[in-house]
Amino acid sequence: MLSLNCPELDTYHAQCDELLNSFDYTHFTESFSALIHHTKEHFAHEERLMKEFHFQGYMEHFEEHQKILGEMSQFLAMAMQGNTLFAKNYIKNGVGDHLDLHIRNIDSQLAMFLKSKSEL
Repeated sequence: MLSLNCPELDTYHAQCDELLNSFDYTHFTESFSALIHHTKEHFAHEERLMKEFHFQGYMEHFEEHQKILGEMSQFLAMAMQGNTLFAKNYIKNGVGDHLDLHIRNIDSQLAMFLKSKSEL
């Protein structure tokens, strides 16, 4: 995943990338649950930073987080009901691209903002 040269965000992004690259399809729901748990922690961390530093784009960013988590939860629920075909395709071909797009379009703005705050 893209590095934003912002350690507050890049550490989580690298961990997410590692989870996706080492995803265990033989224990699909457990691996997917771990990915969702990590994503929730990461998003909560970003949201704390945005509140702490009064980031103006908070609501848009928060809504994007909710959208991604909702989508992930929906695919996990399908997998837990035995319908793993779409969920596995989502992991293989969708979620990584979706998260990368989020980093490029949304997190990059937050990273620039946080870097400007650290220069004060």
